[in-house]
Amino acid sequence: MSNFLFGSEFHRLETALSARERLQSVRAANIANADTPNYKADTRTFDDIFHGMLKSDGSQMARTNPRHMEAGASGQDSLAAFSKHAGVARMDGNTVDVQKEMEQLAENQLMHEYTLRLIEDHLQGIKSAIKQGGQ
Repeated sequence: MSNFLFGSEFHRLETALSARERLQSVRAANIANADTPNYKADTRTFDDIFHGMLKSDGSQMARTNPRHMEAGASGQDSLAAFSKHAGVARMDGNTVDVQKEMEQLAENQLMHEYTLRLIEDHLQGIKSAIKQGGQ
């Protein structure tokens, strides 16, 4: 019933919100391990997590135009596979760049708030339709 009432757009927004929360945890874990010797930063992106979540629940993004990229084109098909930073390691082997992680954490927080606003707008539209239908 929720698919009928809310549709696939709402499901994608819900999945995006969950992916933003998961990405926030990834960034926080990287920052928390900034001083751990030999820790390799997890470099998964929002797209990696989002498309992995859609794939794991059986949802697929529709390719509506042949010029569009395939969903999940980033090459990361599984949430279980961590993408470890292969870049420059410090003397202790740690690859976390705290400044970069803090920037990405702040950007993800803004996008999380934006996604929440989109969900609120969607729910407000449904509420308005219900009110209009009852008159």
